[in-house]
Amino acid sequence: MKGIAWELGRALAHIEGGDFSNAARLIRRANHMLDYPISMLHVLETITPYDYHVIRAGLGHGSGLDSPGFLSLLHIGPRLGEAFHTQLRKAGLTVDDLYRRHDEFFGLHDVAECLLDFDERVHLFRFHHLKLAQRIIGGGVIGTMGTPVEVLHQRMEHLFYKELWDVRNQITAKSHDAMQKPTTGCAY
Repeated sequence: MKGIAWELGRALAHIEGGDFSNAARLIRRANHMLDYPISMLHVLETITPYDYHVIRAGLGHGSGLDSPGFLSLLHIGPRLGEAFHTQLRKAGLTVDDLYRRHDEFFGLHDVAECLLDFDERVHLFRFHHLKLAQRIIGGGVIGTMGTPVEVLHQRMEHLFYKELWDVRNQITAKSHDAMQKPTTGCAY
């Protein structure tokens, strides 16, 4: 995960510099890298609860959502969003404008979609980590770093780029409203 954060740090510099194609390329690479730890959680599901407790003490800060690598993703995620929004303001765009005019602002739109992919993967990691914890140690207990498993569930509600998710609701609502307006004139 530290490698993922490193790639995202490089992408951040490209976003800040307006080099959207290289930013998107690096975020895509980081997203592919994030697929690996997500898949590795499924391997950990093969550990029995008794066997897990033998290795639990050795996990320390390397466990799940408390790992330095995951924490680095939590640090870089908002910074990517800030840089993205700075570029939107420079272009005089809202998120809705960007999606409506995506052909005209393809590079920035590509970055937005890559950020959304990153947000989705972080959400998937949190979900699979929660399910792993529930499967191995139970849902109503204290986790490795003293965090109740229920807190893992609460953290799943966090999104880095809520406005990129919300714009889809807005676009759909506008489309629905447009379809509901009666047409004028005769239909025959």
